[in-house]
Amino acid sequence: MLLLQFSTSHYCRKARLALGYKDISYQVKNLTPGLHLLEIKPLTGLGTVPVLLPEIEGQPQAIGDSTQIFKFLES
Repeated sequence: MLLLQFSTSHYCRKARLALGYKDISYQVKNLTPGLHLLEIKPLTGLGTVPVLLPEIEGQPQAIGDSTQIFKFLES
């Protein structure tokens, strides 16, 4: 899994904590504010981070918003 994030975002920290709590291995890609829109907007239609890319067959390509990430991790 790949987490697209800002390193200083509280919402991204919550997503990292949830992934760690679930003991799920993941990688992080830190984005540059402003330029992040070029990468995130086409994936989710949103302009906010975090965005989780599960990279698992049969799963969504991208999950935006920490609440949606939590719901995905619970399922």
